[in-house]
Amino acid sequence: MIWKIPQHKASSTDVDKIRVVKPAAPNETDPKVISKGRPQMEFCIRDDDTSYFTTPDELEEVYGEVSLHGPVSLAVVPFHRAGTSSDVPERFRMRWSVHPLDENQPLVQYLRDGFSNGRFEIMLHGYHHNEPDGLPEFTNRNDLDQRVSRGRKYLEDLLGAHIRVFVPPGNTIGAAGLRAIAREGLHLGGAAGVRGGWSPLALATWRNWLHLRRWRRRGGVGVPWILDLGDHREIPGNAVTPAASFQENEARFQTALAMGGVFCLATHYWEMNAPSVHDGAPRVHEHMRHLVQLATSNPQVVWRSVGDIVSESDFVA
Repeated sequence: MIWKIPQHKASSTDVDKIRVVKPAAPNETDPKVISKGRPQMEFCIRDDDTSYFTTPDELEEVYGEVSLHGPVSLAVVPFHRAGTSSDVPERFRMRWSVHPLDENQPLVQYLRDGFSNGRFEIMLHGYHHNEPDGLPEFTNRNDLDQRVSRGRKYLEDLLGAHIRVFVPPGNTIGAAGLRAIAREGLHLGGAAGVRGGWSPLALATWRNWLHLRRWRRRGGVGVPWILDLGDHREIPGNAVTPAASFQENEARFQTALAMGGVFCLATHYWEMNAPSVHDGAPRVHEHMRHLVQLATSNPQVVWRSVGDIVSESDFVA
């Protein structure tokens, strides 16, 4: 089923710092012009919050059929602290107890099998995800290097996976977090921006900033590029959540398709049954499946993992 796009106000996503949602100006970003010579768009799915609290059935219900079309990149929490996050079951919420992934052996085996047969990619999603002080985990703590290194090794040893991408809890990261993932040789799932930790002393920061500013002024929609910051790359996400705009994501997808660019669908398995906050818009799982159908029905679209696209794509800002 292809949804008819409802008319409503666009919402925010995790890359609001560096994009606008106005329609592209026809003479400056005309799809017929910008698609010339680049026929393929790269598409991926990023799903956050797999942890001790996740069941194999939850992931299979959402991605059992979807992952037959291409890999789904799961951002996995190695040692989830039972705090305030909505993905934590109510009976655990606010206990602040730590729950290692290996204590959920059915999930571990499911993820190992899914990785080995190419259905899933494993990404690192923080270390504890929640902290009792209520502050984002990866903005400004003095042990972020250790959290990244230990979390990565733990998941790689446990799941037999090679991890290339870090996704910050709450889509929030700072300069210390970016330095930590760069030292570990990881890329970022998301877009930090100048306010989120890009170095003001790096030429790559201002090259990307200027490119995105020009795109914004021309009325560009979304961020259909990989952002190369020199010591790491970033892949902006297009949120599919209750607050996300169905209409805006349709426009972003079509823009990336016309450009032969990149479209990363970013969502949460545990929100799939939630309704949209926008009147007349589809529920989260319908929103996601619409975009998946657009991708799978178009021969111009190549479905890849987040790690493959962010590390190998030549469509760089």
